[in-house]
Amino acid sequence: MENQIYQNNISVLKEVYGENVIDILSDESDEEIIIEEAKDGSYTLKIIIDGQSKYITSKYAPLREAKKFVDNIEKYDYETLFIVFGMGLGYHIFELSKLLGENNKILVIEPSVSVFKKSMEINDWTDLMKKKKIFFFIGEDIESIDQFYYRHINELNVSNIEFLVFSHYDKFFSQIYRKIAKKLKECIENIRVSICTLKYFSNQLNYNLFKNLKEVVKGENIRLLKDKFKDIPAIIVSAGPSLDKNIRELKKVQDRAVIIAGGRTLKPLLDNGIDPSLVVSLDPGRPVYELIKDNLDKEIPLVTTVISQSDIIREYRGKKYFSNVLESMELVNYLLSREIDRISQGGSVANMSLSLAHYMGCNPIILVGQDLAYTDGKIHAQNSTYELDGNNKKPDEGLIEIEDIYGNRVCTNTVWLSFLRWFEFYIRENPEKEYIDATEGGAKINGTKIMSLKETIEKYCTEEINIAERFKNIDSSDSDVIEKITYSLRKLKELKKNLIEVKKKSISGIKFSKKMLEYYRDNREYDINEILKALDDIDEDIKKYKLMTTGIYHFISPIILQIYHKEEFREKISETERERGIRLAKKSYVLYEGIKNSIERVIPLISECIEDFKQCERSNGI
Repeated sequence: MENQIYQNNISVLKEVYGENVIDILSDESDEEIIIEEAKDGSYTLKIIIDGQSKYITSKYAPLREAKKFVDNIEKYDYETLFIVFGMGLGYHIFELSKLLGENNKILVIEPSVSVFKKSMEINDWTDLMKKKKIFFFIGEDIESIDQFYYRHINELNVSNIEFLVFSHYDKFFSQIYRKIAKKLKECIENIRVSICTLKYFSNQLNYNLFKNLKEVVKGENIRLLKDKFKDIPAIIVSAGPSLDKNIRELKKVQDRAVIIAGGRTLKPLLDNGIDPSLVVSLDPGRPVYELIKDNLDKEIPLVTTVISQSDIIREYRGKKYFSNVLESMELVNYLLSREIDRISQGGSVANMSLSLAHYMGCNPIILVGQDLAYTDGKIHAQNSTYELDGNNKKPDEGLIEIEDIYGNRVCTNTVWLSFLRWFEFYIRENPEKEYIDATEGGAKINGTKIMSLKETIEKYCTEEINIAERFKNIDSSDSDVIEKITYSLRKLKELKKNLIEVKKKSISGIKFSKKMLEYYRDNREYDINEILKALDDIDEDIKKYKLMTTGIYHFISPIILQIYHKEEFREKISETERERGIRLAKKSYVLYEGIKNSIERVIPLISECIEDFKQCERSNGI
């Protein structure tokens, strides 16, 4: 019979994780678990696998073992995210929990359901779970650990993670250990790539947003495409080396499937007499313009985002459908007279195209040219290379070996691997569609059915459909353009006024942060209570401008990331009042200085956008 401790734990576990946790706990592990009383009065745990028994915790002193586990942690602070492989009976987790500050969390990965249940029987976990200080991943379904990682690891804590292995868990569960460590490494690398992209493109994204705003106002909301192509096949055409094998097959399906091209594959498709149904443009930088500049006069619908490359959006002649992006969602919705829907973008045009096909209701979704690997030592298909690409050959460094669609090994790189994992994650989260990899080469994408393009067309693309006519029949937004321009113009002026006020507050914040630093570092005779009150008042004043805390996060996100990633700004264990004061003063100074500089960069963009909208208003929306 289950004891009261277990029942209480499971009750709280269900509150935190939902009822589906019961399905996980219903699985029984293959190993046999034996609990014994240890010499120190606690319990120890013995595990029997394949007839061999091993103690998973100390046979004599589990409590001393737990303390030693924590004492051996060398580097941590009050913002560290602890990831522990191995729960055992949990003594070491409770010992670790004594270190936790307000911003610490513990992620516990326990591969054995049986061990987890034994721990729930012996120790009371309810307090830690209720405080949301501890989160569990239970079992051997390693494919779903991505979701667990991404739920708890983000741009703010990715540089402050301690991965700890309890006892000999890496030996007892060696295969699982290697997989979860590999998945963790990939998660961290993906987030770091995202951070680098944000830092690199930060100014470009702000520039694009305000340059694009008029076109967004005049263009179409992506919401118009939602479920408009239910159960019609979609073919996403990418520029991997294998596209050379089968691009001509696509001529057969122009009126049997929604063909989605990116900027790189538009030209080779057109050169082969194939008119894609849609073009997707995602990247914010100028190089993508060079790929598409000769085909900007096409009438093919364009799906893009509010922060994508602005010259393409301005010059493209076809109908434009806009997706919002997470970073600027609240700002864009504030500046417009309507909300713009957002679809997942991933990190590549192909990632976004998959999300788009799903959003439009397409089924099955077919991938072509999606090698995500150096197939035959090449980067791109021969007919999709451009002068700006340089050499089309596999580099000598930065290579990662992964499985290809034939079960052999093939080389990829960190960026492509992040695109691959995004595909796998999306497919796993959206299993109601059928996903087919008809690339005929390249990396294996888990969750896809591998077929040749010819077989795929013969099986799924059999019905004649006038795709172009369907797009023409989609109702456009019927609201008055001048009305929308006038609304956005008013909001832009309001935004500019608010930002100027926030800049003034930031300048005051810089002044008082300097005084605070001088007080703690240089022993200046200031009234510290007066300084702290002034800084609190400035914070409260800035919070009144709600957009500064939500809608324009991407204006100042590089500064926020810098603060979180700098070790000197993290709360230290046992820091003195003076050390704390110096740390907070420096952190406050960097934040206010960053806000001021960011606003100074963005105000001219807003001013130019305002003039553009005034001109548009005078010329009746043209």
